[in-house]
Amino acid sequence: MEPKLRTTLHVLSESSQIGYLPTSVMGVDVCFLDPGKPVPADIDLLLADIDLKNPHSVDKIRAFRNVAQQHTQIFIAVNKNDRQNQRQASALGAKKTILKPLSEIGLAIVIEELRTPHRFVTPSTTTIIETAARAMREIFEQAAQQEPIDIDLIGETGRQIAESVADLGVLEWLDTVRVYHHSTFQHVLLVTGIACAFAQGVGMNIEDVAKLTQAGLLHDIGKVWTPASILDKTGKLTREEFDIVKRHPKDGYLQLVRQGNVHPDILDAVLHHHEYLDGSGYPDALAAHEITDITRILTICDIMGALLERRAYKKPFTVREAIAVLFKMADQGKVERALVVAMAKVFDCAVTSLRLPENDLLDSGPR
Repeated sequence: MEPKLRTTLHVLSESSQIGYLPTSVMGVDVCFLDPGKPVPADIDLLLADIDLKNPHSVDKIRAFRNVAQQHTQIFIAVNKNDRQNQRQASALGAKKTILKPLSEIGLAIVIEELRTPHRFVTPSTTTIIETAARAMREIFEQAAQQEPIDIDLIGETGRQIAESVADLGVLEWLDTVRVYHHSTFQHVLLVTGIACAFAQGVGMNIEDVAKLTQAGLLHDIGKVWTPASILDKTGKLTREEFDIVKRHPKDGYLQLVRQGNVHPDILDAVLHHHEYLDGSGYPDALAAHEITDITRILTICDIMGALLERRAYKKPFTVREAIAVLFKMADQGKVERALVVAMAKVFDCAVTSLRLPENDLLDSGPR
């Protein structure tokens, strides 16, 4: 078993947006410091998101560095392509810099730096999940900077996830992901694990397993441009907020289609994974005959992943409850019933109806 990190990531931020950041990432607690007080001397890991042109803010980091323990590590957020920021961060003793604005991806970068020395060489569910998370962090950064996404990395990551799910089972995969990841990373890894289990369970060929798995990893890449304040909002979204969320399939599709090396089936699944058979989905309100098989499968995997995940605005559904929701949606003509039956068999879950908990997700659909 891998050693669990006990270190807390302490964040000193002068930004008003930190309230939207998670309090736990990849199994590590995140503690947000009071920017009006000195940084405590006894912390092990500090991420500073400050104005490096403000002498008072810089002095606060210097004061902490002078009293901090020898093993303490400092990370500092800087503006992209700002060499002066980089030099100041280095002078303040930063082990590494990350890009502003501070985000869950930035927190993950810091934690990965901490986690790497603690790894065992022998693969396990946790190490494969962390490898996948690093890949997701890298491609989200590439997308955010309008750079081509590393499709080879996506392919290799999908292969590792498929092997892990096949060897250890989808339930262990889902349980481990929910412990170590939150927000968008959690959702992508849940959906991809479910997609792998479905593809393997129904006997899809190797090529289609790979395409479905890669589509799972890429399906929400467009959310890199969706504000965290909306993605993690507690409570139901307003119409205006949901309209912003609904941009992510096309945003992700356009990012991928520009680089020209993504399979058309994967592109279609990324663009249309929120389409429903009755034409009530988005972004193109497609009818049943216009939705491809892989896209139909990814849609139910996405819905199930959204139901099973823990988010600020919802408690996780059980597998039985999630399957029941899918059957309800099949009865409404939104998803293909035969695929839901197959999903139930994959999870060895015979339920077709169940009293469901009240949840905004049932009304507005997964984000």
